Amino acid sequence: MTEEAVKQQIESETSEILTDPETLVEHYERLRLLVDVMQGDVLKSQKGNKAAGTRLRKGLRQVKKFSGDFVKFSLGK
Repeated sequence: MTEEAVKQQIESETSEILTDPETLVEHYERLRLLVDVMQGDVLKSQKGNKAAGTRLRKGLRQVKKFSGDFVKFSLGK
């Protein structure tokens, strides 16, 4: 998925992102979107862009937090 396509998808799903996911599929879609958004920063960081590396680490922290929320939701807590 290209970076531009991801940005368009994010804009189209902005209202969905602002609400809490209610199903496992919504949680999974949001997690997948978070990972897709980081793709550009991974490539830029690999080329030596330090700012992209910082954005990547921030994104990974968001994925970690959201993954924990996803696990709790899947367990019914």
